[in-house]
Amino acid sequence: MIERAPTQPSLDGNEEDEEYEEPSKPRMSMHPMPIKPGLPNESHKKVIYFVRHAEALHNVKEREAVRAVIAAGDTDKGRQDQARRAVLQQDPSLKDAPLSEDGTEQARMSGKKLKALFSSSPPASRHRHRKTASPFRSPDIVLVSPLRRALMTATALFNHSDEHGNDPPMFLAIEALREKRTGLACDERSSVPELQAEFPHVDFSDVQRGLPVVPEGENNEAVRARATEFLDTRLAAVPGRYIAVVSHKGWLREQRKVLKRRVESNKIRANFDISEWDTTLYGNAEVRVAAFRWQEGELVSVVSRSLENAILASSAMCGDGFEFALGPSSGFSIFLADRTTKVHFISLSEGRHNVAIREAADSTVSTADSAAQAEALMLRESDKMASEHPLYDARLTQKGIRQAKKLKQMLANRPSGGRPFTAFELVVVSPLTRALETAQQIFSDPPGTYGGDVVPPPRVLVSEDCRERYGRYVCDGRRSVSQLFEEFSSFDFSLMSSDSDDLHDDERESSVEIEERALRLLGWLSARPERCIAVVTHSEFLRFLFGQFTDTLHEEDRSCLQRTAANCELRSVVLCSHGEVEREDSNAPASTIRVPSCSSLGSLASL
Repeated sequence: MIERAPTQPSLDGNEEDEEYEEPSKPRMSMHPMPIKPGLPNESHKKVIYFVRHAEALHNVKEREAVRAVIAAGDTDKGRQDQARRAVLQQDPSLKDAPLSEDGTEQARMSGKKLKALFSSSPPASRHRHRKTASPFRSPDIVLVSPLRRALMTATALFNHSDEHGNDPPMFLAIEALREKRTGLACDERSSVPELQAEFPHVDFSDVQRGLPVVPEGENNEAVRARATEFLDTRLAAVPGRYIAVVSHKGWLREQRKVLKRRVESNKIRANFDISEWDTTLYGNAEVRVAAFRWQEGELVSVVSRSLENAILASSAMCGDGFEFALGPSSGFSIFLADRTTKVHFISLSEGRHNVAIREAADSTVSTADSAAQAEALMLRESDKMASEHPLYDARLTQKGIRQAKKLKQMLANRPSGGRPFTAFELVVVSPLTRALETAQQIFSDPPGTYGGDVVPPPRVLVSEDCRERYGRYVCDGRRSVSQLFEEFSSFDFSLMSSDSDDLHDDERESSVEIEERALRLLGWLSARPERCIAVVTHSEFLRFLFGQFTDTLHEEDRSCLQRTAANCELRSVVLCSHGEVEREDSNAPASTIRVPSCSSLGSLASL
């Protein structure tokens, strides 16, 4: 057999005879070069660790210069900036400055946080009984600016064996990732031979090619152009699913501006866990985890999280991301039947806390006063336990009970599955009392008779994963499981991991946490053996769940899905898994929701 000699791929993406491949362990050696030619057209995702370098010596000099001006009583920002630039211009020793002592420590601490991320498991599900490995892992390749401070940071973070004992990743210095060339010594890099001697583990061949040419005195627009070209022509072609990009504050800022413009022009979707994400600057040695998805060679979505929040969003970042393009341009989508589950989400009936909030609003004149009074009404008194509040784990009102009974009657006359009524194989319900009361009113009796046999009531399974957004407000705490079981003894509480409410305290559950919890519930539902399931839950929970699916929906479906659920509203969807589903496996992959037309969504709010 004749073996074909390995081809040295071009870095500019012009080779045509190689196909994009996902590398497998063991890690890549230094040759061939790691940038594959051509962009893959299939849908694929990369997890990217974006890093700003740690504090460098020139940052220390800048800070000292500004402090000296302030100490002299000068508060003018312009003169402070002049002093900062003057010290950088006057000190030639700051050329390609290394990290400071504090910077070295910053890099070490960020490395510890990364190690914790790579070894951590996703948040435990009430349905998950075995430990799962972290969905994140060390990068397959590190792309780094050729300036010394970035190289030192990248080396501290990634130049070691990974969590499985594999060799360190490949390091490639990329000229396009360097900081803006301001003309100051700190932004001028050392020669390649100097850098090669100091960082022998880094491949500098891309820098030696001299492309792109980075002119001295470039402006922010020029840096943005560099970031754009990197995103469009290079990043998607890097082999490996896990990549680190170590750069600078200015480059990372301009890269976010590129993404923001594309969001505004509806070219991509972006989800960040910080507000004003396009203008928020990276801190020293800050690491952010991002999931980039490409489809047909085009970047279509970005999910970005801090190191602390990344593990909470692991389903969206490492799963299919709910962003599959479904069907051809004709507008149709086809799913294998055994991958689908019909899920009927039922929002709760009216609770006593709803009435209290409404009465508080009616008693005030301004909207602001109304909101403040309503919130104060839901907070525990400082010297008392939340459970002592009269609205703790609020019950249904009489109107709420009537709403549930009306939905029960509607289901009894709603044909489904060849029967003249709707019957469910499983009901999943939030453990809050008002949810349990709603489920009890609707599902405690047999739904009907079919073929001469009485169809029994469905199994009702209580789950923390579909509870209301917990924390802060007394109405969203729950009683102990033992208390709940006394009242709802026919319900199955086997998934409840704690008798007491360990989740509820004075701090509100974050939006990232509730979104991840909602995705975890969908993964569990898609792996269930039942094909028709009802979920009795809360309007706030539904808002965070459905809010993650609206970008790719038709406008009519989007309006149905995004609007706030009314009391005791039935909202039916088809849940479809894109991955390999093993029924009753809590680690099933993320799924896509397809929404029926508005005509199938029934609201009982007018009762």
